Formats: sequence, C-alpha cells, structure tokens
Amino acid sequence: MIKVKAIVFGGTDFIGSHAVEQLCLKGHEVTAVVRQSSDTSFLDSLGVRVVKVDFSKAESIGRIIKGHQIVYNCTADANLSTEVNLEAPVELKLTKKIFKEAALNGAERFIQLSSIVVYDFKTNKPINESYCIRPEYPIQELLLKREDVVQEMGKETAMETIILRPASAIGSRDKNSFFSRLFKNHIDNKYPILKNGQTKVSLVDTRDIGRAMEWLGNYKLFTKKHNLFLLKGFDTIWGSLKAAIDEARGTVANVHDLSRIVEENKQLSYALNTFNTNRIWNDEKMRNLGFKIKYSQTESVEHAVRDLIKRNVI
Repeated sequence: MIKVKAIVFGGTDFIGSHAVEQLCLKGHEVTAVVRQSSDTSFLDSLGVRVVKVDFSKAESIGRIIKGHQIVYNCTADANLSTEVNLEAPVELKLTKKIFKEAALNGAERFIQLSSIVVYDFKTNKPINESYCIRPEYPIQELLLKREDVVQEMGKETAMETIILRPASAIGSRDKNSFFSRLFKNHIDNKYPILKNGQTKVSLVDTRDIGRAMEWLGNYKLFTKKHNLFLLKGFDTIWGSLKAAIDEARGTVANVHDLSRIVEENKQLSYALNTFNTNRIWNDEKMRNLGFKIKYSQTESVEHAVRDLIKRNVI
C-alpha cells in the first residue's frame, strides 16, 4: 500500500477523529486541521500534526493544504438538534473555501463526509446511491446543498471528488449522536420503541467509517471523476439494538412505547420517523470495489457502551 500525505479538516469531530485515527493506523502522514478552541488531546495522543486555524482566512487554509495529496472535509455545525440555517457558513462557505484552496494547492482527491440524513422517508425499501431524494426537513436540504457545492466545484477542477454517506454511527468519542441519546434513554429505563421494535435499520461502527475514508483516499482508480458512496456496517432492528445494549450494560431496560406520540403527530419529527420507517441502505457499489466491513453489531455496541461508561456520558 502506498503511503500518502492526508489532511483532515474537522479532526476533533465524532467521525473526523476516526478518519484521522484510521489514517494513522495505516501509516499515512496526517495533518489534522481544527478550530482554535478545539480540544486536541486525542489527536495529540496519536502523534499527528495538529494545526489550529482561523477558518475565516483562506490564505492560511491554502498554506496548510499545500503538499498534501488527499483532503478530507469532516467539518460540520448543523445537526438534527440544531436550528438549521440553509446558508450555514460551515456547511457551505467553509466547504467552498476548503475545496477551492485544495484545488489551487495541488491536492489530487477531495473526500467529503456527508450522511444518510439526506434521505427522505418516502419508502420502506432498501436505498442505494441512485435513489431520487425528496427532502422533507431543512437539515436534508442543507446537506444536499453541501454535496452540490462539492460536485459543482469538482466539475471545474482536475480533482477527483468523493462523497461518502455513512449510515448512523456507533462508536467511541460520541458526544451527541443517536446512539448516545439512546444510551441515555436506556440508563433512564425508557428505551424508545415503535412497532414492537421490528422496524429495520442499517448502522455502522465509526471505526469502519474511518477505515472506509482511508480506503477511499488510497483506492487506485475510480471509473468516474465524481463519486458518491453509501456505507453501512450491518442491518438490524431497533429491538435487536436494545438487546445488544442490554447485554453490554448487563441490565434489561424497560421500553417506552411511542405509538401514542405517533398517533397524535401527523407531522412526525425526524427521530420518530426513524423508528417508524425501515431505513436499510444498499452499499453494494462500494463493497463491489473491494471494501470490507470489519465490525459487527455486538462489537460496535460493546465498544461504544464501554466508552460512554468510561467517560461518564449519561
């Protein structure tokens, strides 16, 4: 395997930290670019080069990128729990700035971390990259706009562009993902359930997302200049995920049936829709290129629960 010089923007974030970690484990030369106020203790423990930067200054971004072959953009501000600004500066303006400076400074490949949050709830069937999305929530519109920024700027440059939409993630260093919120519900003895926990869902270990990002950066030859990939680790049901948390904690939590809430809400929130609609992803496109998932549901949940307990995130 050829070693590359990779630069990761957003290296202290939940997924970004795993991208940095997996790049390091593969022996690549890694620079992590973070905000000036970021806690870099984990990155420091990896021994990577950490650069704190004022993201408002394009020239400083360009100087840092120069000499790196692969650019990873894992920056994000908006999430399901925030009020979404459809012109969000991090998701749009900063992405444009990083991409432009990457192109100007000789980067060969740009990898944008996106999310399956972009997908609507119009179908219960497995979804692949060709699915025509009809946004229902502002967060979906924003994430699609960010992807469009990357695709459009990619058409204007010689850089290969890759967008990765990973399934909902389970893993260490979790601050506010769906899993940490479910874990808190479990601790409170109120695990949320709809349809007896039989609704299907695809999930993925954050270590596998990091592995996938490293693999995409090092993959030799794509047939297209612009590429979009889905990624999942395993298919499960919400009831099975509860059983895995029960096992990992050594405690069987009571369930909180959300049926009445659903009946009273014609306009379901994003969170309720995830419990009410099958969310299965078809990621054969990436697997057919040779990428292999490593972590099972049991391994993912045990790893995440141990980390949450260790950090006392309850």
